[in-house]
Amino acid sequence: MSDEHAAIGALVLDRLGLEARVIMPLAGGEVGHVFRVDTDAGAFAVKFVRLADDPAFADEPIDNRVYGARWGNLAPASALLAANGIAAAAVRATGALPERGLAYAILDYLAGDADDYSPAWFSGVGVALGRMHRVTRAYQGWVDMPAPYPEGWATAFVQSFRGRLAETAPLLTSGLHDAIAARAGDLLADLTEPSEFVFSHTDGFQGVMARHDDAWSLRGVIDIEDHQFTDQRFVLAGFELGHAVGGRKVPADFWRAYEAARPIDPSYATFKPLFQLYDLLVWTRVLSDRPALRDNCIGHLEAIAFAP
Repeated sequence: MSDEHAAIGALVLDRLGLEARVIMPLAGGEVGHVFRVDTDAGAFAVKFVRLADDPAFADEPIDNRVYGARWGNLAPASALLAANGIAAAAVRATGALPERGLAYAILDYLAGDADDYSPAWFSGVGVALGRMHRVTRAYQGWVDMPAPYPEGWATAFVQSFRGRLAETAPLLTSGLHDAIAARAGDLLADLTEPSEFVFSHTDGFQGVMARHDDAWSLRGVIDIEDHQFTDQRFVLAGFELGHAVGGRKVPADFWRAYEAARPIDPSYATFKPLFQLYDLLVWTRVLSDRPALRDNCIGHLEAIAFAP
């Protein structure tokens, strides 16, 4: 057993009183890592993120506010999901390991079925996401914010978009950079404020699905801390884009199921290109050291920026 796995086993023993039988990495990225830990009492997900103090809400960086994470949002978001009857991974323990510069959470591991992206799967996701988006409030941001940010959502998004374009510029040709700026120009000027904000992961959907015969349903929400109240149009644009980057088109089955639970803002089609350009600028920079994925994002940037 590696030193890392031994430390994870010791953490689970200390916090849950359970012996780790098998430890497997599940995911890793620039902000954290997740492991599956099997015990005699079931399986758990152990998630680590860099240890840092969350800024005051009024001091939240614009980019993080629009498309970021807040570890302190885990408990409030988990409570909100439970209060609204939305299945989610149960949080068993949280804490910090200052000597390693890490914060951690231990959650139930949700065993579902592998996503098959079938019409039935998309329909099940549409039901789950539509129901979640029925949870709303009047202002954007993290769950336990007692009042709105000083700047409105549209103002913050415009500022963040311009910053994202500037920081990604070195990865773009000058022609593409200028085309993105031109494509976004009028949309940024005309961006409207939603009448209400939906509770959601900003990428659209983060959950485990289970299949029962030919139907799919939500087993539980994951990445709970990244859920906030945000613009429905931004969420749906990211959901569509994530599948487009993977070579898939979101079918009518999703939209029928989603709209049965939650109407779609009439301006969605107008502003979808703007929100997708934003996501692609972020993804291009984050994936800059992975050429195939980066170039795929750039290809989608070109398709939107140069669209007639």
